[in-house]
Amino acid sequence: MKKAVRVSLVFFMVSFVLFGAYSKKTSAGPDSSQPPQTIKGITFVSIPGGTFKMGDEKGDLWSECRPVHMVTVSSFQMSEAEITNSQYCAWLNAALVSGDITVTSSIVTGKKGSYSGQNYIYLSDSYNSNNKCWIRYSNTVFSVVSGYENWPVISVTWYGSKAFAEYYGWDLAREAEWEYACRGGKQYLYGTDDGTISKGKVNYWNNGPNHPVNVKSYPKNPFGLYDMSGNVWEWCNDWYGGYNSSSATNPTGAQGGSIHVGRGGGWDTFASGCRSAIRDGSPPTTREDFIGFRVVRR
Repeated sequence: MKKAVRVSLVFFMVSFVLFGAYSKKTSAGPDSSQPPQTIKGITFVSIPGGTFKMGDEKGDLWSECRPVHMVTVSSFQMSEAEITNSQYCAWLNAALVSGDITVTSSIVTGKKGSYSGQNYIYLSDSYNSNNKCWIRYSNTVFSVVSGYENWPVISVTWYGSKAFAEYYGWDLAREAEWEYACRGGKQYLYGTDDGTISKGKVNYWNNGPNHPVNVKSYPKNPFGLYDMSGNVWEWCNDWYGGYNSSSATNPTGAQGGSIHVGRGGGWDTFASGCRSAIRDGSPPTTREDFIGFRVVRR
């Protein structure tokens, strides 16, 4: 996930075609038998399992979205919005008490567990007056600068995202789960209420304030998910790897690699980079002012 125009210029020339959806379920919305659940201040919506066309056949110069292939995913739950500063801050305070993290020079680092020694979030990051980490640490307590509680957390690495999820028994979305959820059960080109993109539907480059905004500021998609396109890029669980034409069920991505998948585009990205099929990736140590995450329960 390269900075602003660096990513966006690549995507600017990208053009895709919209494919018809094929789903095992006739309902495009969440399973009504599993209403939204709020856990630890995070609301999860149920995503019904189904089959869809993953990727985009046109792609132009962005060939990593090809070939299109049929993918089936099992039902799961996804947080309705990107994890916010206040939600991440609450975890930091809990993880500090439990001894899972340590703080040195405004960098939060894993202290135990699978990601011990890895940096999670950079509290002193400041890119400009509107793009910075809004979480502070003072007198052994984490807090959020007033007014930024509901902005998506940024300056967070893949390790810091994964550690947050695992602390509560959750996970980051697999790439296939993410794209299926973004398309809303309707094979939508964008993760919006109707599959189209405009200033009133997505926070993207030069069509928003050029910084993140409160989550849920734009209409939700048919599954009840907000900001699947735009606002901030979202870390996924998978290592970044190529596609093949074979159909797959619950794929988990490449078995190894050096970069993890990012999805969705952000405030820094042109419209074409916010499409449902767009893939990008960065090393798990990367942190930026346009990268955040959401979580899933399986």
